[in-house]
Amino acid sequence: MTAAGAYAITPDRETPVPIAAQSPAPDTPTAPDLLPALATELPANEASGVIASRRHPGVYYWLRDGGPVKPGQPRSALWGLRLDRAGEPRTVRGEEVFPSYEVVGVGNRDWEALAIDDTNNLWIGELGANDCRSRQRLLRVVEPDPTTATSVEVAAEYALRFPDNPRDGCRTYNSEAMFWLDGHLYVFAKTEGSPVYRVDLGEDTATLVRIGQLGRGVDNISASSVSDDRTRLMVLDHERLWVYEAGDPSLRGDAYVRDVIARAPRWQGRFDGPGTAAVEGGTFARDSYDLTFVGEDRRIYYSDPTGYGSVQPCPEPSETGAPSETPSPTPTPQPTISST
Repeated sequence: MTAAGAYAITPDRETPVPIAAQSPAPDTPTAPDLLPALATELPANEASGVIASRRHPGVYYWLRDGGPVKPGQPRSALWGLRLDRAGEPRTVRGEEVFPSYEVVGVGNRDWEALAIDDTNNLWIGELGANDCRSRQRLLRVVEPDPTTATSVEVAAEYALRFPDNPRDGCRTYNSEAMFWLDGHLYVFAKTEGSPVYRVDLGEDTATLVRIGQLGRGVDNISASSVSDDRTRLMVLDHERLWVYEAGDPSLRGDAYVRDVIARAPRWQGRFDGPGTAAVEGGTFARDSYDLTFVGEDRRIYYSDPTGYGSVQPCPEPSETGAPSETPSPTPTPQPTISST
């Protein structure tokens, strides 16, 4: 069961309400109440990223960051989750509510983010620095059939390093937030000001190009997501979320990102938790402004826009005007993968 007041309960719906069907909204940009967690918890702690499937309605993938392995709680794995419109977990694979899918041949040093591209590849961001070493990388895997698969294989691996990182050791730049847009990943550094970088993929390395930063006190971002209609960007730290409204959703790539991050957040919310919330993953549901979040403390949060101060659909993307120039998507090479 969900906590009361988070959103309208519609148990007959298996998928989120589409953007075009969501109702007109209040004037206040900030939700008055804390976002409550669902009663159902994840089967393992230290969830660090979540993303909605494009092919399977209501299905999400989530992952954990690095650490000790316990029986039945793998680290080097993707996990499945399916939520209906009421935020109730449903079975995904057979009778399993939280199936796991082993990522074959690689270890989890510090997986911190998860994204999905336009051709249904899942991108694992090993972007943390738990061991105080700057050795971040990206892993690309093809989305499995969540109802039957038990494992996935890494199709490509890319080493990366922040180009303007002034620190070594435990003070090195790291990231917990990335999203896919117009043929590129974009990554936020988890530091003051939340600088954002475009990822350009080479044969086996990824070059980060700084685009700008959020500023305005929006620091230490732990998750990010763009709505399917391109009108909203969501970012969060462990306790708070901010939702930005795009000025021109027809802008492409870097131009879109610069436009959105130059604006003040349009809506805000805060997570409920035992003392302090520990949310590290968040994503828009498909074709919706609903949001799903996962926390290090096993908590799951699910909210429609009333939970962060809005129930008004943004305008549809403009059909007029030529899109701004953006770098061409980098062809995805197929490097050799070494086991870890």
